[in-house]
Amino acid sequence: RQLNRALHTVVLTRLQRDERTRAYAERRRSQGKTDREIKRCLERYIAREIYRRLETPPSELDAA
Repeated sequence: RQLNRALHTVVLTRLQRDERTRAYAERRRSQGKTDREIKRCLERYIAREIYRRLETPPSELDAA
């Protein structure tokens, strides 16, 4: 529950502050997606991004 809440908070913040996320939401809206569906897609995307970062050993992160 706490992790889902954290993802939800990140999505809401990015929708308010991040220009790329707002552009993504507009594209999806033009495709007929609802705000709820858009947030769900963003939460999945962010969860995958976080998982990849956690899975990568720190030595590889330093080189990037």
